[in-house]
Amino acid sequence: MKVIATITAATLLAFTTAGLASAASAEPRTPQVDKPRLQAAAKNVRLKASLPGTERAISIAFAQYGKRDVAFVSMETGLKTFDVTDLDKPKLLDHLTKEEMALPGDDPTKRFWENEDINVDPKRKLAFLAREVNSFGRALPGDRPTGNYIVSAVDPADLKILSFHRQNTGHTSTCVNDCQFLWTAGLDRSDARTGRIFVTDIRDPKTPKELPVSVDVRGKAGEGKITHDVQVDAQGIAWVAGDDGTRGYYTQGWHRDPLSGKYREAKAWDPVAYAGGTVPKADMPTSFTHNSFRPIGRTLLDGPLPTRENPPGSLLLHTEEAFGSPTCKTEGRFVISSLQGTHNGEGWGEQPKEMKTVGIWSPDDQEGTIPGDVTCSAHYFDVQKRIVAYSWYNQGTRFLDISNPAKPIQIGYWRPDTATSWAPYWHRNTVFVADISRGVEILQLEKGAYEAQASGTPVTLTAHHARELARESDREPVPLAPNPFYGWACPMVASRDDSDCGVGACGAPC
Repeated sequence: MKVIATITAATLLAFTTAGLASAASAEPRTPQVDKPRLQAAAKNVRLKASLPGTERAISIAFAQYGKRDVAFVSMETGLKTFDVTDLDKPKLLDHLTKEEMALPGDDPTKRFWENEDINVDPKRKLAFLAREVNSFGRALPGDRPTGNYIVSAVDPADLKILSFHRQNTGHTSTCVNDCQFLWTAGLDRSDARTGRIFVTDIRDPKTPKELPVSVDVRGKAGEGKITHDVQVDAQGIAWVAGDDGTRGYYTQGWHRDPLSGKYREAKAWDPVAYAGGTVPKADMPTSFTHNSFRPIGRTLLDGPLPTRENPPGSLLLHTEEAFGSPTCKTEGRFVISSLQGTHNGEGWGEQPKEMKTVGIWSPDDQEGTIPGDVTCSAHYFDVQKRIVAYSWYNQGTRFLDISNPAKPIQIGYWRPDTATSWAPYWHRNTVFVADISRGVEILQLEKGAYEAQASGTPVTLTAHHARELARESDREPVPLAPNPFYGWACPMVASRDDSDCGVGACGAPC
């Protein structure tokens, strides 16, 4: 491993220092109490393998190198690549360490954060790592750079940093238009402080160029609204999740712009509105969506069965990440919405139209759920053959049949001791789970899950099965605390003694 692009202090000083929100002073402290050990619980799911040395895993992506199958694991300690061609025997290929990623002024002993949704260009073999303000122990009144690392993975066993592109946000980055451009989301740290997407031209990855435009602007200047993540569907529509719901855009081709009534060419830096909006308060009280998926085209068979009421391409699956209800009873749920009636710009403007809610699910009062005050909220999910693999923090990874979008049912779950499930990924009929407590685990559904899907019967955990699956562990659940800028919309890992994520920590103003 070697870094071929040297980032100098002079280069950093040439950038504008990002503006920062300072409303974190009232951040609650992590309770200094030991939580009870959690019983392991699983149904219709088995552990196939684990990726060694992946504790503090945050997100995962995959790329093919001929017959070789490679997993990219983004972590607090940097980026690791694994050969997962043989799922039973994964092999570490390389580790781009946080020390190699450190910029002048960073403390390389501190964590890299957060790159919550790693993207990889499957053709040019580039990985994109979004850097947040909390990285490497940066604190005010000093400079705290945010932006994107662009990493060459032409040889996945020899990762190289090509460039670091500094910009006024750095939470998640997503490829659009065949990975010729990046859409970067997060809290806008410029003086404008609007919710928006930053667009970067990465046709030359060694010299990325930020375009002087703002996409998907949300809220008025100074309000500090957030765009959180972007998912591109099989039709090429880029879906932006964040404050005030989820909205989709054409980024290529000629289309009628519903906001102007004119036909024009959509571009990565000048997209055309497609559809979307917010969710009724009764179903998503915070109006904050975390990530989304629209089944269409080659992924249509992954989504709910189309019907006359819900024709192909009319449904949007998305997450509210929120922790106002610790049992997920009223907040932090999985929501399926109808896009019908939102194709004429209704989801834009100061009061976006509410989409009709088709279905809702949460682990509250479900089999395998830990009762009481534990970290519970919907987070990332992935979909295959009408089965949603879903992360719910301490409530583990849940598998839902969504054939009937009005009635999602649980057909399996994996909620092991000390779980802090961050994100699951379907890959070759298995599910890779980034668990920030346990590392990356590779799961496989058992026959019972598919039988439950076929019969439309939710799983039931018997007392006998629960006793057999109970485990003792020498590890405690990793405690979480509100992110100083995103709050409970994007919690951070905290130490048990509160030294890493208390008031004035986690990169908060102090």
